[in-house]
Amino acid sequence: MPEQYSANGTGQRPKWVPILGQWDFNSSTVEFLGKGPPATSQNETFALGLAISNVPLQNGTCRIHISFTSPFGSENQAAGVVLGFRSPEQHYIFGQLGAARSAFAIGECVSGSTLRPLRTTGDLQNLKPENSYSLEMRISGQEIRMLVDEVPVLEHLLARPLEGRQVGLIAAANHRIRFSDFEVQRSKPKAFVVMQFAEPYDTLYKEVIEPRAKERFDVIRIDQRPGPGLIIQDIQREIEQAEIVIAEVTPANPNVFYEVGYAHALGKPTILLARRGDQDRLPFDIQPFRVVFYNDTIGGKGEVERNLRMHLDAIAER
Repeated sequence: MPEQYSANGTGQRPKWVPILGQWDFNSSTVEFLGKGPPATSQNETFALGLAISNVPLQNGTCRIHISFTSPFGSENQAAGVVLGFRSPEQHYIFGQLGAARSAFAIGECVSGSTLRPLRTTGDLQNLKPENSYSLEMRISGQEIRMLVDEVPVLEHLLARPLEGRQVGLIAAANHRIRFSDFEVQRSKPKAFVVMQFAEPYDTLYKEVIEPRAKERFDVIRIDQRPGPGLIIQDIQREIEQAEIVIAEVTPANPNVFYEVGYAHALGKPTILLARRGDQDRLPFDIQPFRVVFYNDTIGGKGEVERNLRMHLDAIAER
């Protein structure tokens, strides 16, 4: 069962701290009071509010209801959910209603209070202050999805992994905005394994990689993925949605190196495994990376298990 946080008694109750602007917190609702430091987006200036919870989210879903108190079009206003927060000065992502002169937007904070849209859609005039909108943000690896009233509206692939894990709320307006029914459902992050499908690597996967990685992650190898479709698209999607990639790179397999290269291009944490004694055969481009070498013997199994667990724990706890 995924771990849950909510303000309505169905899970652990979140705690909130105001970072920017003035906020009012009670047991079931959070309100931005319309006062805060000036921020800019697309040459527009507005009062910015930022509140951060004690809820970490690495993989899963965050939902909240948002109500505005002023008509759209007369002045700037936006509200939404923050993902990947570590500090106000560091990069984080948000999904908002009313941002960037659009109904729906996924954006990023690039430095301090400078906000930049990444994906937008929808006519701003379709948002009504008398409505309560359900905003849902889903994160899987570097894939971000935004749903409004249970309808998918935007999807974005992050260029790099998020720096932080905390969930928060963001608002931009000179009047009150109400947030209610906050809920987070956390699920296990994914580990995607790339390797040559043959012995002795299949045994290494079944006896070492899969059981060790399952302690922290949902583990998948592309030959375990059911359904039709282009395999290269499936591989790219699995890498994008994974928190970590584990690659056995002993044989000079071009498919494996392509997948490792795609993971590195995304800035994906990657653990490389190779049989000891074959380090001189590794391609020059990956020799500088840290590699977990192992002996293909019964005695070597315990060593690679310990080293793999240590690397997995370090990535999971960062």
